[in-house]
Amino acid sequence: MRLMQSVFFACLMYAVLCVPARALDRALFVDNFEAPKIAAQFPLVGGTYQLPVSSTATRLTWLLNELRSTETTTATEVNANFDSGWLSQISVQATIDFIASVRASYPNAVVTDLIGWSPIRVSAVIDSPGSPPPSGFLTFGTRYGAAGKIILFGVSGFGGSVQYPIDQGLSLVQAADKFATLSTAAALLVGRIEANGQCSVVEARNATTPRATASIFKTWVLAGLGEAVALGDIDSRTNQALLASEIAPGGLINGEPLGTNFPIRDLAILMMGNSDNTATDHLHELVGRSALETMVVSSGHASPSGLQPFLNISEQFHLFYSFPYVDSVAYNNGNYAYRANFLQTSIVPLGPLGTGPFFHADLLTEASWKASPIDICRAFSWLRSLPQGSEALAVVDAALGAQAAQPGVRGDFDRVWYKGGSLASGANGLHVLTHAWMLEDAGNRPYVVVAMSNSVGGGIDEYVVQSVTGRILQLVSELP
Repeated sequence: MRLMQSVFFACLMYAVLCVPARALDRALFVDNFEAPKIAAQFPLVGGTYQLPVSSTATRLTWLLNELRSTETTTATEVNANFDSGWLSQISVQATIDFIASVRASYPNAVVTDLIGWSPIRVSAVIDSPGSPPPSGFLTFGTRYGAAGKIILFGVSGFGGSVQYPIDQGLSLVQAADKFATLSTAAALLVGRIEANGQCSVVEARNATTPRATASIFKTWVLAGLGEAVALGDIDSRTNQALLASEIAPGGLINGEPLGTNFPIRDLAILMMGNSDNTATDHLHELVGRSALETMVVSSGHASPSGLQPFLNISEQFHLFYSFPYVDSVAYNNGNYAYRANFLQTSIVPLGPLGTGPFFHADLLTEASWKASPIDICRAFSWLRSLPQGSEALAVVDAALGAQAAQPGVRGDFDRVWYKGGSLASGANGLHVLTHAWMLEDAGNRPYVVVAMSNSVGGGIDEYVVQSVTGRILQLVSELP
C-alpha cells in the first residue's frame, strides 16, 4: 500500500568604492523593449521530459523502461547499471526485488513532474499514466565518472500536495502572517521584477532586513560567473579539474577522483541544482573573490558588508568550527579591513575544512552570509538581464532552472528559477532555512518569492515551512 506523505527537498548550503572598468553595464544587457524569449528547460515531447545528455538521463531511461517492462530485471542488468558502492550495501537480489516492488506500485510509470535535474541527480514525481494520487516521489542519482552508474534510487509515497490541510485555505496575507511565526527571525518577499529591473512588493514581511542566507549566497557566485562569461573571460564549455584545494564539506562530487574534469557549465548546474559545495568553491576560485565582492555591489545589495569579504564554503565553515568563539565573533563584528586581514592571515592558511575543534551553533545565523529578500530579488533581476541568446544567460538559465524544490511548481510557469539553503546543528536541527524562486511566464513580469527562516536556537520545522511556502506558490500561480 502506498504511503501518503509530504515531500521535502532540502537543499544544502565592505563596501567597494568603484566598479572595474570592464564590468558589464547592466543597461547594456537588455535588448531594447523586446520581451525575453523563454525556452523550456526540459521540453515535453510525447509526454516525456527531454533531459540533457548525461549519466542521469541514460540510467533513468533504463530504469523507466524496466518499470514499463513485464519481465523481471536480471542480475546482469543490475550489475551493468548500478555502481559497486550501491551493490556493496544492497545486494543484486535486493535491488531486483525493489525494482519489482516499484513496478508493481507504479506499472508503466512515467515522470509526471520533473522537480530537479543535474548531471548526477534527479528528483521527480512518477506514476502510472492517468492514475490519481498517491504518486511516487523518486530520488535518483549517479556517479559523474566511473561510467555514470546508479548510486541513489528511492521511491516514497506522495499524496499530491506538500500543503497541510490547515494551510490550504490561507489567503496570501494569512500565509505571509503565518510564515512570519515559523522562526524567530523570518523575512518574506512576494514581489515582481518590473520592466525597469526594479523589484516591487506584492506582499512582504521584513523584506529589507538582512538574514542568514545559507546557500542562497551562491546566487552571487553564479552572477560573477555569468558576468565573466559575458565578458569573454571564461568559456563555460571548458573543463575544470577537481582539485584537492577546493574540496568542501557537503560536496556530492567529493567521491570523484581528483583530476576529474567538469565542464564549467556542469559545475554551475551542480552548484545551484544540487547546492554542491565543492562545485561552489571551484567556481569561487575561478571567478575570484574580488570580482564576487564587486558583483555584490553591482547587483544592488543594500548592505554589501553582509557578503564581504566574499567567503567560500570552507572559509565560512572555519568560522563555525576552527576558531575559539571570541575570535569568530571578533571577525563578525570587525570592519572590512579587520575581516580581510583575518581572512588572509588566519582562515586561508587552513585550506579546505576537514574537522574542527569547535562548533558555534549561534553563529550559523549571526556570522554567516547575509542578504535580505529584496537583495535576492535584485540579484535575480541582474541575472535575468544578461543578453538574450548569450552563452552567459544560457548558463545561468540552466543552473537556476535545474531545481524547482517542490512538486507542482515547474508546470505552472514557463521559467522557474530556484535557489535555497539550510544550516543546521545536530542538537537543535535547522537554524537557517531559505527558499528563493523566480517564476516567469513569457510576456509577463516575473514573480519572485523569497522565504527566509532564521532561528538562533534552531528548531525550524522544514515541513511546516514547506507547506506554507507551497500555499504561497499556489496563490502566486493564480495571480494575473
